[in-house]
Amino acid sequence: MSTPAEQAALEFADAINGGDRRAALEVCHPEIEFDSMLGIGGRTYLGHDGIREYFDDIESAWDRWKVEVERTVEGPDGRVAIVMTMHARGQGSGLTLAERTAHIWTLKEGRLVGNQLYRYPEDALRELGIKDA
Repeated sequence: MSTPAEQAALEFADAINGGDRRAALEVCHPEIEFDSMLGIGGRTYLGHDGIREYFDDIESAWDRWKVEVERTVEGPDGRVAIVMTMHARGQGSGLTLAERTAHIWTLKEGRLVGNQLYRYPEDALRELGIKDA
C-alpha cells in the first residue's frame, strides 16, 4: 500500500505515460520546480505553466515517451524516491533511449513541489536513509 506522498509521485508518472496534463497538474503544487533528465535544454520547469511547457517539450522531441516505475519509497523526512526507467524514441530520428534513474520528490500541502535528479537510483535511496538501497 502506497503512502499519500508515494501515490502523488506515482500519479505524476502515470500522467506522463498517458500524456494527461490535467492529471499532472492535480498532483503538482502551483509553486513546483521540476527538473527532467530528458527535458529540452536542461532547464527547470516552473509552476503549472512550466508543467504544461514540459509536456509540450516532450511531445515535440520524443515520438514515444514512457516511464516504467520500479519502486517508490517515502523517507523518514517525508520526501519520496521514485526509481524508474525512462524509455523514449526520438521524433524524426527514431533513436531509442532507456535510462534507469531516480528522483527524490519534495511535497508541499500534499502535492509535488520539487525534485532532485539522480543518475544512480541507489544514491537517491541512500540520500533518504533507505537501508536496502
